[in-house]
Amino acid sequence: MAHLSPSVALASCENAVRQLLTHALEEKYGSAWFENPKVLSADKLAKWMEKREVENAKRSSRGAAAVQTELLYYAEFYDLVALCKKHWDLVAGALAPQKTTLPLLERFDELRNTIAHGRDLLPFEEDLIAGIAGEIRNRVTIYMSSQAPSGEIFARVEEIVDNFGNRLDGARTLTTSNPTVKCDQILHPGDVVTWRCRGWDPQGRPLKWYVRNSPSDDYEIREVEGNDVEVSWTVTDANISSQSHALVTMKADSSYHRWSEGFDGMGLFYYQIHPKP
Repeated sequence: MAHLSPSVALASCENAVRQLLTHALEEKYGSAWFENPKVLSADKLAKWMEKREVENAKRSSRGAAAVQTELLYYAEFYDLVALCKKHWDLVAGALAPQKTTLPLLERFDELRNTIAHGRDLLPFEEDLIAGIAGEIRNRVTIYMSSQAPSGEIFARVEEIVDNFGNRLDGARTLTTSNPTVKCDQILHPGDVVTWRCRGWDPQGRPLKWYVRNSPSDDYEIREVEGNDVEVSWTVTDANISSQSHALVTMKADSSYHRWSEGFDGMGLFYYQIHPKP
C-alpha cells in the first residue's frame, strides 16, 4: 500500500472521523443532532455556522465552487476528538478500545498543529501520521461497511469531490448503487472537470477508478489506480445536453464486488453542457 503524504493523511483521517461521528450522532439524535444541547453547546454551534457562512460568502462572491454544508466540516480536529471522547459509546464500535485509540487521535492532533503552523515534520513523524491515518481509516471503513447489509468484505468510497466543490459522501454509496449529485455548473466544450477520489479497502487490495460520460461519441473510459487519485474529463461537443452526466466508479482488485454491476462504489454527477457562446 502506498505511503500517505502528510496532506493526504490529514484529509483522510479527518474525513473518516467526521463520517463516523455524523453517522453515529444522526443515528442517536436524528439529523438535527447539532441542535441538541447534550451534543453541542450553543457557542460551538454558532462558531461552526459562522465559519460556514463566511466560507459560503467567500466562495459565492468568486462563483468558484459549491460549499460543504455539513457542519462537522467546519469543526477543528480537536473538536472531533472531544466529541469522540464525550460520546465514546456511540463510536466505540469503530474506535474501541478507548485507551488505545484516543491517544492516537490526540497525538494526530498534535502533529496536525505542527503542519498547520508551517513546521516540517521529521521523517518518523511523517511515518507516524500516515500510520495513524491508516489505522483510523481502516477501523472506520470496517465499521461503516458492517453497518451496510453487504458487510465488511468490500471496498468503500470515502468521498468523490469535483473541482467545483460538488461532493458525494461515501456513506451514500453503501446504501444505493447509483447515488446522484446534481451540479449547478453550466459547462462548455473545452472545460475540464476533475474529481478527487478517496477510497479504502479493508483487505488492502488495490483500487481502480473509472470515469465515463454520457452523452458521448466514443464512450471513452478512463482508468486510474490508487486509494487517493484524481480523474478528469475534458468536455466535448458530443457531451452537449441539459442532462449530461459523468459516471465515476470504483472497484477493488477482486472477483467479487459490493454491487452486481461489478463495482464497489460509484457516483453520478449531472451537469448542463451548453455550446460555446
